[in-house]
Parts: sequence; structure tokens; C-alpha cells
Amino acid sequence: LVKDKANAYAANGIGTYLAEKGQLFKAKEVFNRVREVSGDTIADALLNLGHIYLAQKKHAEALQMYHSYMKRTQDGTAPITTKSRADDEAEVLLYIAFAYFDWARQIELFNDAQSAQADGLYTKCMEHLELALSKSKRREVVLQYNLCMTKLQAANCVLQKSSRNIRRTAKEVEDALNGLQSSLPKVEEMLDWKSQGKKVLITKSMLNDFITHCKANIGSAKLHLDEETRREETLNQDREQKRHEAEQTRVEEELREVERKMKAKRQQEDRDRRAANKMRTVEQLQLGWINDARITKRKEEHKKKTQAKRSTVTNSDFIVEDNEVQEEEKNIANHLFEESSEDDDDEPPRDAQRKTKTEGSEPGEVVTTTQKDLFGDSSDEDSDEELLPSEKKRPADKEESDE
Repeated sequence: LVKDKANAYAANGIGTYLAEKGQLFKAKEVFNRVREVSGDTIADALLNLGHIYLAQKKHAEALQMYHSYMKRTQDGTAPITTKSRADDEAEVLLYIAFAYFDWARQIELFNDAQSAQADGLYTKCMEHLELALSKSKRREVVLQYNLCMTKLQAANCVLQKSSRNIRRTAKEVEDALNGLQSSLPKVEEMLDWKSQGKKVLITKSMLNDFITHCKANIGSAKLHLDEETRREETLNQDREQKRHEAEQTRVEEELREVERKMKAKRQQEDRDRRAANKMRTVEQLQLGWINDARITKRKEEHKKKTQAKRSTVTNSDFIVEDNEVQEEEKNIANHLFEESSEDDDDEPPRDAQRKTKTEGSEPGEVVTTTQKDLFGDSSDEDSDEELLPSEKKRPADKEESDE
């Protein structure tokens, strides 16, 4: 830096020195300055900033730096720091997995419902460790131990969910138990290698502590699994019973709905039938009224014709009632004058007889004229002078009609 103040690599080395001395704030400023001066071409500055953020418990920022460095490693812009590019990727994946692991441990310190997120962080940690194992064989033992330790911690987190008021399922407990059971033989194998003098980068005490805690958690996980299974069975039974009750209620409701619709349909049919009956009744009444009107009209017309006929007078002042009456009177007159011409003296005067008839009837009554009314009974005591010709007797009839 004395010779070249713009030497970014030298500045990156000073930042690393400051970080190892615990001066994290100054080291972060140096690394940010290196990124600015170099145009973000020095990938190591990203990795170093990730370590600084992780030391400051800023896990989100640390993961962002690690992922940026991982992209540089994958596309070949970052220099190879180990034997191969795959080993470099496995190392970065180990950093990322440790960031997730440390983040989960920090969240678990709340020891309440806020610790629910830790379970997902442990899962991401295990995913990155398995990916690192698939890329590198050089540090297989260390990566395998870290994976087993993560499974142990994740299982412990699942078992403590009930005490932290966090919901869990039997599947989660079962997965935790399977993780413990798969980790125990691997760590025991590492301990055997250690006892045999093979090179294992993990201390014997750490391996023994892991085995002890793993066995204890396996026993606890089995108890928790039985408890959770019974609880879920009870919940499933209750859920099934509620579902059955709901289904029964739904069927009953459908039946009631069908019955209600049928009842409404019957009521509508009844209303329609009554309406149809009323319409038929109205139609019949209308027809009856029309017929009555026609009959009344005919009667009135007949009455008018009859009155017109009665009021019509011929030139001889005779009342022409109708053809039948006129014909009958003509026949009677002919019979009278042909057969009884010699007995005219015996007939009483017609005017006196008709007058008597008229006086005995009420006003407005129609006087019915018969042969007896016209001629009366023959008597020898009647004089011939009382017999008058028909032509002379008609005016009396006219006066009677006028009355």
C-alpha cells in the first residue's frame, strides 16, 4: 500500500488481518472500500464480508454475500483456492450451511412460539450439507459429522415444540426419529475409526457426547411419536365424526330442501288448479251473461214487434193482433153468418156483453176473447133488433182496446 495506494489485494489482506484481531467494524469498512475501488472484481471481498456479517449475527446479509461468491465460483470468475472447483463449491456450501445452522440456534434462544422458524432453517442447512457431500470427497468425514449434528439439533427442536406451544405432527416426529437413527451408526463408526488410530478431524469427546445425546433423543422421540400418533388418531376420529355429522346434516338438509320444494310445488299446483277453476267459472259466467243478454235482447225485440203489431190499426179501425187471431175471427164470423142466420134474434148484443167483460177486469189486463165472449148464449127472449152486424160491433172493440 506504501508503494501502490490503489492495490486492492493488499487492502483485502489488511481487512482480513483486522477481522482476525476482532476489529470487525474496521474490517467491514476495508472490504466495502475494496469492492468499490476494484469494481467488485475481487471475489474474496464478498466471502470476507460474509464472514464479518456472520460474526455480527447478521445472517441474512451473510447469506447474501455467500450466495454472490458462490455464483462467482460457479461461473469461474473467482480464483480456485483449493485443489478443484468442486472443492471450492463444497467449501462455500459449508459456509452457507453453517450460516443457516447458526441462525436457527439463535432463533431457538427465544424458547417460545417465535422458535417455530428454526425448524425450516435446520432443513435448509441439511440440504446444503448434502449438496456439499455430493461435490467433495476431501472433507467427507467433517461434512458427514456436521450433517449428523444438524439432524440431532433439528430433532431436539422438534421434540421441544410441544413445550414451546408450537404445533407439530407425527410425521415431523417420525422424520426426526429417522434422522437420529440414521446418524447414530455413522458417528459410532467415526468413533471406531478414532479408536483404531485413523485420521479423524473430530475429537473423541465430541463423538462420545454426540452418541450419548443421540441415544437419549432416540428414546424420547419414540415416546413423543407414540403420544403424537395417539393424539392424531383421536383428532382423526373426532374429525371423522364431525365429517360424518356434517355429512348427515347435509343429507338431512337436502331432504328438507327436497321436501320443501315438493311442498311448494304442490301448493303451486293447487293454486294453479284453483285459478284454472276460477277461470272456467268466469268463462261460464261470461257465456251465461252473453246468452242471457241474447235472450233478453230477443225478448225485447219480440216485445217491440208484438207491441208494434198491436198498435197497428187498419183503415177500418180494426186491431190487427196477428195473423192467427185474425184468421180465427174470420172463420168464426163466417160460421156465424152461414149457419145461424135465422137465429140472430136469440144473440145478445155484443156491445153489452163486451162492456160487461171490460167492466169486470182490472185496468191494464188483456181481455181474452172467446167464441162465448163474442156471441154469448143464444136465447129466444132476445129480440132481433139487438143483433147487429159485425161491422157495427167492431167500434166497441176498439174502444175497449183503447181503455
